[in-house]
Amino acid sequence: MKLTIKLLFILCSLGVSAQTTSIPDQGFEQALIDLGIDSDQTINGQVLTSDVASVTSLDLSSIAGMGNISNIDGIEGFVSLKTLNLSDAGLFYYNTLLDLSSLTNLEEFYFGGQGDMITNSVSEVILNNNPNLNLISAIDNYPLNKVSLKGGDVNITDLDLYLGYYDNYSADDYTHYVCVEVTSSSQANNQQGNYSNWQVNGYVNYSENCNLKTFSSNKVDVQLFPNPTAQQFQFKTKEKVKGIKVYSLSGKEVLKFQNQNAYDVSQLPAGIYFVKIETLIGTRIQKLIKN
Repeated sequence: MKLTIKLLFILCSLGVSAQTTSIPDQGFEQALIDLGIDSDQTINGQVLTSDVASVTSLDLSSIAGMGNISNIDGIEGFVSLKTLNLSDAGLFYYNTLLDLSSLTNLEEFYFGGQGDMITNSVSEVILNNNPNLNLISAIDNYPLNKVSLKGGDVNITDLDLYLGYYDNYSADDYTHYVCVEVTSSSQANNQQGNYSNWQVNGYVNYSENCNLKTFSSNKVDVQLFPNPTAQQFQFKTKEKVKGIKVYSLSGKEVLKFQNQNAYDVSQLPAGIYFVKIETLIGTRIQKLIKN
């Protein structure tokens, strides 16, 4: 009897001490179950950390499907991950960033889409602490505007970039560029220094501050008025607006708005500013003169 109680106590202690990683999205956890990674085979908002810590390759492109996975919060527990495929996974990160910087062993990142048929609603990916990266493939991922490598890029000497989107089927052809934020845009554009072996396939703009880059301006028609202004401004567009940000000439964000009828800038000092208008189909930046 005492032996049985002792064994039960040991088992309970082991259960209590087992470390877990939070997986709040049910679609993501179901995918981990389907892939045989989540060992308890139960939707309970968590996985054993030991289940995910040794995984080196994770492919959600075929098992997920659009709409099944909203986010992959908990991905930071995959500390050994070398290959991550999120193409057409159906992620929805409109108001937050997809931060993969904790995956320091990541070598290959796949994030492709299907052009205007949006299969991932992610505008920005952070990969600024991933020194082993050698491939980023995100061709035809229409909502993707920015990939941040700044800081960590100084440790990356060989990198293939497949980014951007070209549409020659619509009435007015357009090219969708992705801004890649780097430590030195001049060296990256001239393939100098540690960027000398970087290869670009697609449509990429290098910048040290992507906040002031325009990505799809030829498809986003915006009329901003009055300009100059002393109190407020308005704008007209046929597109659905996600958010509005105002930046100083140095690239610092000074104001942030939700979509509304008028935007108060009366508290800003006189000068030149940039208004970044984010829509569902792209981003437009307009210069604003504040009197």
